[in-house]
Amino acid sequence: MAITASVTRGFTFATGVDVTASSLNQLGEPTVTINEGNVNITGGTISGLSSPIAVADGGTGSANASAARTALGIGTIATQASNAVALTGGTISGTIMTLPSYAVSGVPSASPAGQMIYVTDGNSGAATVAVSDGSNWKVVALGATIST
Repeated sequence: MAITASVTRGFTFATGVDVTASSLNQLGEPTVTINEGNVNITGGTISGLSSPIAVADGGTGSANASAARTALGIGTIATQASNAVALTGGTISGTIMTLPSYAVSGVPSASPAGQMIYVTDGNSGAATVAVSDGSNWKVVALGATIST
């Protein structure tokens, strides 16, 4: 089979030259094996492809990271650190949310507004949920039905 191949070491086979595993392996990394018409590359890097590798073939079908996330359906949440995830839209359902738990003596800063915590002794010594208004932690009264 006559193909043109480029290897990261900068060597290019001319059009019409048979490329075999042994001829490519003389270049060092990456290691190449050919089995039943499939080319397997181990180590090194592949560059200069004329088109992205399709998702069905183990690629992303994309030429850049942003388009790859979109093609794989993972969006920008994939770029967030596990200890600093920001959800902006959508719905969280089917899971139990556990609030961070504090005693009144150890609650964190109330800034920014909108934070929620569980306070073990925050309602006259009784446990409660608290919400920050940006300056203070406010007891969330439990048991009453919300109304306008």
